[in-house]
Amino acid sequence: MREAWQVVRAALHDAWGDLLTTTLVNMMWLGLTLPLVTAPPATLALFAVGNRLAHGEPTDPRDFLPALGRYFGVGWRWGALQLVVLALLAGDLVLSGRLAGDSVAGRLVQGFYLAALAIWLLLQLYVLAFLCEQQEPSLRTALRNGALILGNNLVFSTTLGLLVLLALILGTVFFFVSIAAGGVFLALVGSHAVLNRLAAHQRQTRRLSAGRGSDDPLRAEKPPSFRSRDS
Repeated sequence: MREAWQVVRAALHDAWGDLLTTTLVNMMWLGLTLPLVTAPPATLALFAVGNRLAHGEPTDPRDFLPALGRYFGVGWRWGALQLVVLALLAGDLVLSGRLAGDSVAGRLVQGFYLAALAIWLLLQLYVLAFLCEQQEPSLRTALRNGALILGNNLVFSTTLGLLVLLALILGTVFFFVSIAAGGVFLALVGSHAVLNRLAAHQRQTRRLSAGRGSDDPLRAEKPPSFRSRDS
């Protein structure tokens, strides 16, 4: 729980630390989500800006539009996947409620689809952040890596999801906070969460490597799908 809170705190710190960029980028993102054709790549561009902020790189609102062009193709592939999955889950949720009524079985089925919907939405925080970590954005690789992080860090991910939900509820109460910073905050949470879990994995790998010796097969290089910040 402590590490999940550190992720949320870091996201809040970065959003507040560059409030002008946060507000302008968030407003551009909101405007570009109105036309359907630009909504998915605009979301990827939002996460790209969040990625730069999370890495401590110099960032300003002018970084948003180049990212929109860079992620236009993969953004639409991601968006098409969301349309299919969300339509199926939402449709099954509504249909199961109508068919089963108020029965216990019906409630259980609805609970299953509601949980699946929540897991899918939480997964997207990791997927979008991973897409922005890759030198060559690959949706398949991002989905795989996101699923691995989610599956291997259930307590962290559940706690993170609850903290984000609480923050969004508070942001809804203070309406202008959500308008000014809600999207960038989510992007920062995703980026910091991925960086946090990658750092934890690297620490674990080093400990295992030290215990097993120089021939340990776990001493693998960083996967090529991740961008190196030291190059």
